[in-house]
Amino acid sequence: MTVNKEVYTGTRSIFLSSLPMMENRLSAYLFSDGIFNDRILGNSTVNDSKNDFNPLMIDLLKSAVPKIERYKVGLYKDSALKGNRVLKDYNGSMDGYADVEGYSRDTLNIHTGRSYTSENPIRLSFQLMTRAEPAALVIETIKSLLAIKADDDEILIVDNNNTQTTLYEPLAQFCASLAARHNVHFYHIDSVAGFKAGALNLALGLMDPNCSHIVVVDSDYKALPQARISIANAIERYPSHALLQFPQFYRDAGRVDIHSELNHYFNHHLYRPFNRKRALSTGTYAVIRRRALLDLGGWSGASITEDAQMGVLMHGRGLRSQFVPEVIATGLLPTTLHDLMSQRRRWIYGNMQVLNTYFSTASNSSTASLSTKKKLSERLAYMGAHLSQLSAWVNFTGIFIVLQLLTLLIITGALLFSTSLNIHALLAPLYIVYVSYAIFLGRRLWVYMQDRAPLNQQTSNGAAPSLSNRLRAWAVHLNFWELGALSWWPVLWGQKKPFICTPKQELIRTRKSVYVANLMAMPKVLLMLNITTAIIVSPFSLLYSPLLFGCAVMVCILKVWAAKVMLDNYGYQNTSTLKKGAVNKGAAVKPFIAKKPSQLRRTSMIKSKDNASVSTFKDDSAVNF
Repeated sequence: MTVNKEVYTGTRSIFLSSLPMMENRLSAYLFSDGIFNDRILGNSTVNDSKNDFNPLMIDLLKSAVPKIERYKVGLYKDSALKGNRVLKDYNGSMDGYADVEGYSRDTLNIHTGRSYTSENPIRLSFQLMTRAEPAALVIETIKSLLAIKADDDEILIVDNNNTQTTLYEPLAQFCASLAARHNVHFYHIDSVAGFKAGALNLALGLMDPNCSHIVVVDSDYKALPQARISIANAIERYPSHALLQFPQFYRDAGRVDIHSELNHYFNHHLYRPFNRKRALSTGTYAVIRRRALLDLGGWSGASITEDAQMGVLMHGRGLRSQFVPEVIATGLLPTTLHDLMSQRRRWIYGNMQVLNTYFSTASNSSTASLSTKKKLSERLAYMGAHLSQLSAWVNFTGIFIVLQLLTLLIITGALLFSTSLNIHALLAPLYIVYVSYAIFLGRRLWVYMQDRAPLNQQTSNGAAPSLSNRLRAWAVHLNFWELGALSWWPVLWGQKKPFICTPKQELIRTRKSVYVANLMAMPKVLLMLNITTAIIVSPFSLLYSPLLFGCAVMVCILKVWAAKVMLDNYGYQNTSTLKKGAVNKGAAVKPFIAKKPSQLRRTSMIKSKDNASVSTFKDDSAVNF
């Protein structure tokens, strides 16, 4: 095969960086100055008799990085930098790909992962997608993975859509300082389309094709000591499953009520057997069989909750999933109340995007793996589980909130203009409104009272929640009432919203600034509506209604109490006074440690060295596009 070493496509260089090639072969193909590929112009110097790359990988990379034309390719020369690359500054358009001698299509296709033996072992690719994250935070996460990974596992970090070199250079330096045996690969790419799904698709092309499973890891989720063992055991327990989802737990100090509300989804909702064996992905610590994801066409960008979308598509293909109720990692909560609300709004909106196209997606999916006898029953079971999980953060009281608003406007107008309408008859819709509110509040209260928090009891500081703990978790949930009722409505008329990352850093803030920020972030629609209702139907009004007055006052009290519980967790006294860019680890954090880890089966692991030296990062040691 003849190759012009100064002419390469961006796609080809990305693939080469992820293939397990010998150093001399990699050096032969990567050169410092690349130009527009002759192959694109139809004057290729490469033998085109073979297509050595999986076309699906090419399509995934095209969708993730749509603009590549001119680039510069460089290879780290220092032995300490082998296996660690940085890609950045894409511009132009990407077309075509080059062949690599000695790597056939069969080499790039991975095994099914259904039988794991010494000849066909479990190999994991831990994948971290970062964007403007504090480097120290990501480094701590990488260290936790180094401590538990097996020798042939890899750690792949893709920092994307972030032009602030001060944020990613320290991370690149740390990755470059690690020995090649750790198998840690870092990439920085400035232009990735498709939000997180696009970055994940890029990682799917960059990863070692010999890895059997992908483990998605959020940048703030530190692995617990038993994580690798638990993942391997789960894969062996469910060898034919395409998706295994582990729970998300948190390690911040001083925000117990927020933990309880967020953990409720895993402790109660997903924990139920009905959902457990039909689990959708919730993102971090989702363990995905690589072959299944390739067959699916990669990650879908149809929703900003690409994890849930992927789970629905997998089930539509007849692939199986399982929730594994073992706490193997802990992360950090959003650092501000505004960020917490934004995160929840994104979850609600993205899940409703999935529901909005659910039936069209399901009808286009293959269900050949389901037997004829069980086809209808299985579909109904999966539909019920999907609706249950996708609507976990959603409530349908929005129509009654709008009805309450319209009723109050009509009553106010009638009183101001002294119309001949029977004003007392206008109160009738408010009775319907409060019946709907009572049903919503009662159902959510009952669910939180049933939460025994079984996952909490796996940890060294875990215990069954008291009645007070459950009530406070319910109160936190009431702060998201309006979000769950109204924030998903734009999905119905096709409005697109961007993927907003949850920041893990914060500024130094004063007591006054925290108070003002929290006041602005707190949902206030229901509180204002019910204060207005209470005034209109109060004993001093011509429209006095004891029942409606009592209902309005009760909702006001609940909302004020819920706000107090939230502010107890996100008030000034619980806010870290870190400098800009610092990691918010919380004060006196007590990490979650699984009980009796010695009872778990051990596998070969690599221990990290926290005192590893950090080499100087240089642009000319990177792959530049």
